[in-house]
Amino acid sequence: MAYPLAYGYSLVGRVVQCGSAVADADKLLGRLAFAFAAHASHVVTDRDCIHLVPDGIEARDAIFMPSVETALSIVHDAHVRVGERVAVFGQGLIGLLITAILCCSMLQNMELRAPCYGSLGMKMGTVTTIDAIPARLAASASMGSSQALLPSEVPSSGPFDVAIEVSGNARALQSAIDNTSNHGRLVIGSWYGNADVALKLGIDFHRSHKTLITSQVSEIKAELSGLWTKDRRFGLTWELVRQIRPSRLLTMRTTLRNAQEAYESLDKGSEIAVAFDYLGDND
Repeated sequence: MAYPLAYGYSLVGRVVQCGSAVADADKLLGRLAFAFAAHASHVVTDRDCIHLVPDGIEARDAIFMPSVETALSIVHDAHVRVGERVAVFGQGLIGLLITAILCCSMLQNMELRAPCYGSLGMKMGTVTTIDAIPARLAASASMGSSQALLPSEVPSSGPFDVAIEVSGNARALQSAIDNTSNHGRLVIGSWYGNADVALKLGIDFHRSHKTLITSQVSEIKAELSGLWTKDRRFGLTWELVRQIRPSRLLTMRTTLRNAQEAYESLDKGSEIAVAFDYLGDND
């Protein structure tokens, strides 16, 4: 992490040239591909470091693959069971994608039980979303949340069996802890960096038997590794990208020339997701 820093890890483009040692070059040229590469108009990378974008997925959706994988790993860590009440604290990009995955899973369960929907529909569980920015709450409602709340409304709506905290805000983390049921689970997906975070963990917390789980996407957790691999999770991630179509969360498309403005807008919360276009709108 030193200047000058090549930033970013979500690049989508066309394969335009292959080295002589690339065995499947004839199948790659012209294909739409994803790479965990920094923002750039062109990139040179190893063959094993690209993912061919599955047919039927547009470039503007494919750029969200890492974000969807992150959201999926957090949902896996939460291990939500049928009938549980879930709260997602923070409806930035990752929070919105978590909401979409949770609601998509519940909807599929309801559809499988369509003949008895009337008796089971309300028992599948609920997804409550919390954020301080009204535009994000509106987006979470479009993603399928059962209710979208301002922080002040949370105490009267909880407690929740499972809380997922992806706000990056210590006050929201405290609210998530306070509004998780005794014996409930709290998954912390936020990264607070080197910042000190002050929490109130008094006698009520001490006696609560709540489980706090840290979640990070780079590895498969040990208890899942017998069934899940990175390749399997990538495969499911692409299917979720296809279903969710995360490009609908894009609120700005611009060029790298306007990167400073774009990042400041994201930091202020006035944008949800930003895409940089390098070579026009052909893809």
